[in-house]
Amino acid sequence: MRSLRSPFITLLILHVTLLNSTAFADWESQPFNWGKWRLQLEMKDAAGLAIRNVAYEGEQVLAKASLPVIRVKYVREWPVWDPRSWLGLGRSSGRCGPFEDRISPTTLIKNKNCDGNKLCTTTHTIDGLQWLEVGVYAKIGQYHLYQAWYLSEDGRLYPSVQSWNLSCNTDHNHHAYWRLDFDIGGPDHDQVFVWDTHSVEDEGWGPGWRKYLTEIDEKKPAQDSQDRVWFVRDYQTGHGVWIIPGPHDGQSDKFSDRDISIRKFYIDESTGWAFGARGDLEYLGDENIQETNSVFWYIAHLPHKAAEGDRPMRYWMGPMLKVER
Repeated sequence: MRSLRSPFITLLILHVTLLNSTAFADWESQPFNWGKWRLQLEMKDAAGLAIRNVAYEGEQVLAKASLPVIRVKYVREWPVWDPRSWLGLGRSSGRCGPFEDRISPTTLIKNKNCDGNKLCTTTHTIDGLQWLEVGVYAKIGQYHLYQAWYLSEDGRLYPSVQSWNLSCNTDHNHHAYWRLDFDIGGPDHDQVFVWDTHSVEDEGWGPGWRKYLTEIDEKKPAQDSQDRVWFVRDYQTGHGVWIIPGPHDGQSDKFSDRDISIRKFYIDESTGWAFGARGDLEYLGDENIQETNSVFWYIAHLPHKAAEGDRPMRYWMGPMLKVER
């Protein structure tokens, strides 16, 4: 599997298609089709560039996928009661944050890599395979962010985000939260599995396989984060989607203490990020998630050294999703 990491500095770009920004004025439920993919684009609830009603080869894969927040934790920060923490001040002292970066239409700026449009698409060819990039460029405080979705002609979907610049001259970590509402073939039939590639334990699904029964927060293995992968499927058809950690998605820490969270779907919980910069994802209970409508949260963690200055971070965060039929 070839990872996409630097879309703007590669010779693999064959063609650039510009989208008229006025066609996306309301940023909600705009149809977008490419190859075998059918979907809608939207921006609402400050949950980034979202994709909705995503279908591949005529079968629904996702009801909605979004990026509700990127939480940023600096090594040095203002105490919670200090207003300078809320306002993002402190560049000279090195104290600031934590922050909750939430991409919305009001944060978007013109993208010089796309003739000044705020939303653009780029087609790539990698190893003979066609990929489509759909992305937005945002500025929040001192941060510049580029959030994109990559779709391949063979059924892979790569959500990604990159950030650069500094709010303070201090080391910090970026924690990106993707909300993935898989409705494979329709809602209410979800099964969520985890597969540990080196495990020989068998709970009835085969060596290394485990089915989640109730809501859960979980981490990746510390040694090799890609030794653990996830699979969400429709139990009636067996069709599903793999969730494979990205090679630079890092490890959880005390501030952001999980790599995935599974929650039962509730419509009133799908309205963006409700927990602030210091609060992590809640809603965890003892809800049954077997053969029902569930939501898969994927969290990536990427350190940013102050010594790197305002240059773009070398790596992109995000998992690889792969349609399985």
